[in-house]
Amino acid sequence: MRVIHYIYIATVVFFVHFFETTHAQEGLKNINHDEQLTEKNITSSLKFEEMSWNFGDIQENGGVVTHIFKFSNISEKPVVILDVSASCGCTSPYFSRKPILPNTVGEIKVDFDPMNRPGRFSKGVVVQLSTKERITLTIEGNVLPRTLTLEETYPFDVGDGLRFNSNFHAFSYMGRGDTAEEVVVVYNTSDKDVQLKLRPQKRSNMLHVEAPALVKANGLATIVLRYEIPENSHYYGTLDDVFSILVNGRESRVLLSTHAIAVDKFDPSVDDMMVPSCELSKNFIKFGDVKHGAKVENSTIEIFNDSEADLLIRAVEWKSSALKCSLRAGEKIEAGKRCKITFTLDMSDCEYGVWVDRVSIITNDVERPMQSVRVTAVVVD
Repeated sequence: MRVIHYIYIATVVFFVHFFETTHAQEGLKNINHDEQLTEKNITSSLKFEEMSWNFGDIQENGGVVTHIFKFSNISEKPVVILDVSASCGCTSPYFSRKPILPNTVGEIKVDFDPMNRPGRFSKGVVVQLSTKERITLTIEGNVLPRTLTLEETYPFDVGDGLRFNSNFHAFSYMGRGDTAEEVVVVYNTSDKDVQLKLRPQKRSNMLHVEAPALVKANGLATIVLRYEIPENSHYYGTLDDVFSILVNGRESRVLLSTHAIAVDKFDPSVDDMMVPSCELSKNFIKFGDVKHGAKVENSTIEIFNDSEADLLIRAVEWKSSALKCSLRAGEKIEAGKRCKITFTLDMSDCEYGVWVDRVSIITNDVERPMQSVRVTAVVVD
């Protein structure tokens, strides 16, 4: 009986595959060739001598490098290059929109600027034709780094010869029990010892800082920035820490700051594999023109839990006191459920002109713990 059962299943699979293949072939016959190109005519208009070019090793400070992609029109009709777009601002294509007649040749010039882009690179250049074809050319290579100047290596001048290699670190998402560390390198370019002190302006109470009190003349030192989220912490949302920098007792114009986002920690080895999903119907609200002093509402955004587990709202954050959001930390959206979010604007104390804020929603969605909604308005008379 088991052999017969297997033969039956194999027969069914064969016929399903046969009919699907036949249906697909019939569908392909009905495709409008003006709307969708087949593999045959993809290569029937412009033929390039090469589709990619490798510059090999080039010097970062060696200047712009160029390659010319040459092609010929092997079709029976004139072809126009509508546009050539690059995937990066470091790559600049140049081309002519003059029709390319059959059996004639043309070229697309592509420049690449290696300055401030050390390491290997691969950039796509998309060519759009009047035949509705899209052809992708590629340039690649390896940029050999130049020797950086002192000012480039330590760009932040905090005073009295002290320079920092950075003054901001973003730690991204951090779960319960997580620890993350970053280092700021300090260089004393002067021939005298310099006193250094960090004075807190804004504290999350989860950042630990180790800073030297003295940086020796012509010496290097490090400031260690370490976030630690306790296992039993009930805090969710952004962690912002800002410090004033005191050099020989004088406050520098430069600040030192860090940023992180406290979220749930998910361990697939012990946690339930059913995880919640946070979906927003859109990520922006445009109030348009709003009269000064007016109070308006908008409830066109929905939050949807497209999963089999409850979605928990951990935190909802925004900056302006003119904005109110109906969604609250601690709310629960059951599996498969959705709810509307109401945004209220009170323009009584706002200045005239463009007004912008961003609402951050932190949930127990493992893949996307934080999503944001951009809210804009124009305050008018």
